[in-house]
Amino acid sequence: MADFSRLGKMLTGRFGIKLPPEKRILFQSRLQTRLRELKMDSFGKYREFVLNPANTEEELNKMIEYISTNKTEFFREVQHFDVLKSVVLPDLCHRPSPSGDCMIRCWSAGCSTGQEAFSLAMTMEEFKRSYAGIIDYSIDASDVSSRVLGIARAGIYPFSQSEQIPPAYLKSYVLKSKDAQNPRIRIAKSVREKVRFAYGNLMDKHYALNQHFHIIFIRNTLIYFDREDQRLIMGRVLDCLKPGGYLFVGHSESLIHSEWPISIVGPGLYQKLSL
Repeated sequence: MADFSRLGKMLTGRFGIKLPPEKRILFQSRLQTRLRELKMDSFGKYREFVLNPANTEEELNKMIEYISTNKTEFFREVQHFDVLKSVVLPDLCHRPSPSGDCMIRCWSAGCSTGQEAFSLAMTMEEFKRSYAGIIDYSIDASDVSSRVLGIARAGIYPFSQSEQIPPAYLKSYVLKSKDAQNPRIRIAKSVREKVRFAYGNLMDKHYALNQHFHIIFIRNTLIYFDREDQRLIMGRVLDCLKPGGYLFVGHSESLIHSEWPISIVGPGLYQKLSL
């Protein structure tokens, strides 16, 4: 129990992920593979290994690979993508700009294996087809796990996940393998090139992002943090959102807080107030 508590506090301090005592068995089970890789036969030895300053930072980054949930899917909470196309993008593109063009910058925070970012990109592509003016977009996608970022960059998924993608999008933006033994899909290169995947830890005091965004997706992510960390993270996230920009969170996540300059637009959707 003491080993779990010490390691859990280190992970919480680095990544903010809550690891209450009732998750001890799950935590230990997921780390068994790592102990075998290191040829260690006890969590006590592993704890001492992690506490060695020469190993701490690298090993905490390894540890998060094994305990992250990484639950995601294409077009999860699909109503968000409907309102993105019907309300959010028309509003952003009808605002006056010096050039007359529309450039939308998006951020998918806690992107996991990339399905959310690619769902966002496909929705943007479809909107471009119907928009009368000139529009372009970019998507930054971040996660703390280098393993899931590798999957996201490849854009290759089991064929079964194609069922989550609308048929029109599937036809235009998804390639199907011809391997009957291992059927897979791959996101088309034209879509993959619009998304930049990079490491990002929401617990960092400063985010390595060189622009402010018109749209931020940070859905079903805050639930893994305690209330104080949620407050700090949301303050930093909103600093990255342009006034008048839109913030998407999970349908079960509420952000009504007096210190945040946002107004509610719909379920899980907020707009940053203009200064």
